[in-house]
Amino acid sequence: MNYENVLNQLVDNTISVDEAYNKIYKPANIKPGKRAFFVKMRIKVPEEGKGVNTFLRILFAIPLPMIFARMGLRIAGRFAKIDDDVDLKLISKMLKYSRHTSVKVESQDAQIDIKVF
Repeated sequence: MNYENVLNQLVDNTISVDEAYNKIYKPANIKPGKRAFFVKMRIKVPEEGKGVNTFLRILFAIPLPMIFARMGLRIAGRFAKIDDDVDLKLISKMLKYSRHTSVKVESQDAQIDIKVF
């Protein structure tokens, strides 16, 4: 259908705004991303010195299976104070289907590099 026809029908009140939107913008079929299996983390805390950074490097040397990362989110949800805006179940689901994602966090306190594969 032509944009002008839809807009004219909208002006004449023959269709609603939602119907006009659906006619103009056809909903896309959204497929989830590829399933992730492992999380690799690299954490560096500049103020703590070489010993702590070496411990963190050894602790996270092997990629974590995704099941442990998602379980950690569930445990964090029980013990940590989290805003009502944050839905940990949704974050867990997004993490499950986030293959080939990389996140870098750089602050004055720490440098964190997370890769999901």
